[in-house]
Order: sequence, then C-alpha cells, then structure tokens
Amino acid sequence: MMIAAMNAWAELAKASSNMMNTHLRLNETMTASRSVIGARMTVMGKAACRPAQGDYAELGGMMLEKVVAIAKVNEALVEQWSAIMVDATKQAQHLCDLLLGARPLRAGDVLGLAERSMEHATRMITRSMDTGGLALAPVHLHIARRLSE
Repeated sequence: MMIAAMNAWAELAKASSNMMNTHLRLNETMTASRSVIGARMTVMGKAACRPAQGDYAELGGMMLEKVVAIAKVNEALVEQWSAIMVDATKQAQHLCDLLLGARPLRAGDVLGLAERSMEHATRMITRSMDTGGLALAPVHLHIARRLSE
C-alpha cells in the first residue's frame, strides 16, 4: 500500500507539472493567435472587398486547417475518454470478481483491493488533469506552424 501511495504522489506531481506546461502553452497560443487571426482577417477582408482578387486557395486552406485541428482535438479527447472508461470497467470487474467469489475475502484481498483502488483513482485523476493539454496540443501545433510560415 505504501508503494501505491508513493507512486500516486509522484504521478500527481507529474500531472501538476504537465498542467503548468499546458498553461504556458495556452498563453503562447493565445498570444500568437492574435497575429494569425490578424493575417487571416486581412486575407478574408481582401476577398470580401475584391472578390475577383481573393486568395481562395488560402481561404480554403484555412477552413481545412480548422477542420483537421478540431478532428485531432476530438480524437485526443475520445482516446482519453476511452482509456478512462476501459480502466473503470476493469476496476469494476475486479471488484465484482472479489465480491462474488466463492470464498470470503482475506486480508490480502482487502489490501490488494485498496492498493488497486488507489492506483485506479490516481490514473483517473491524472488522466483528467492531462485532458486540457491533450485538447490544446493540436491547436498549439497549428498556431506554431502558421507563425513559422
């Protein structure tokens, strides 16, 4: 049980550090998005004012980039949600196996269940803490790519 508790603290510290990094990436993304939005508004404004001279390849590319970025965000979130659900299902199955077994629970069973429950709770919490970073990553990458062009 002591090892599970130590691992829990280490995993929570790592997830907290990841959340701080996510905060920094979010600030970078928000700051950089101003120049990207400004450049895109110029392209859209020119196309609106002078339709014959509009950069429709760029406008189409902008739309495609948004769709791809949103799809990647959704994919990351669905993968994370699926991992959480699979983990919860395995934990519930293990609990059912213990409680519906043909013999009474032993001290080792209870200790093992407590350790397993702590590990499960730690994974659930850290996965939840990581979700924001997973959702931001494709958008952050997209903004960084646009600024480097």
